[in-house]
Amino acid sequence: MKNKTLLRWSTLVFGVFVGGIVMITVVQAATKTEQVTLQLTVEEVLAMSVDSASVNFGTLTPGTPVTGSTTVTVTTNANGGYDLKVKRDDADTTMDHTSLPSFNITDKTAWDGSSSSATWSGTGLGFSVYSSTATKNTTWWGSGSACDDSNNKYAGFPSSYVTIMDHDSYSASSTTTSVCYKVDVPSTQRSGVYDGTITYQATSKP
Repeated sequence: MKNKTLLRWSTLVFGVFVGGIVMITVVQAATKTEQVTLQLTVEEVLAMSVDSASVNFGTLTPGTPVTGSTTVTVTTNANGGYDLKVKRDDADTTMDHTSLPSFNITDKTAWDGSSSSATWSGTGLGFSVYSSTATKNTTWWGSGSACDDSNNKYAGFPSSYVTIMDHDSYSASSTTTSVCYKVDVPSTQRSGVYDGTITYQATSKP
């Protein structure tokens, strides 16, 4: 009896010679595939900063408005963008006399989120969004492009958070929104130092 083993490509062939008859057995490898789906959820993250923690208007002569500004920077991976909101932190007015808080500076008509802004006139404290690399609503804030632009529209600070910039899309990099503050007082305004705080809030959108 004579045995032969032959290997052809990837198929194993066994040949056995028995009494003039060659018996061949073919053995092939079995193959099976399974697919695995990988899935995860990326959480929304958001960071916000302002270019300065304080704005000093300097000395105001009644009848001659003064201005200042803040640039708010927001970075978020939110799919739907984000809202930027603001509010005053005092219950009645934004800025009070530092040593005699019952005396205050009148605010412009509080921002209502849609239509209470107006071009500057008269006295009071108001704000305007004059520039944004996210989204600027010119219907709300006018077509001005600088803090002292006469085309800006102003409103007073609201007592609770109201949206001042609505950005509805994902941004791969940080975006900035610049806000102008403008203030004037009547000649009867009590002299002295006035101060007050406002707070910005950024909220991501899924």
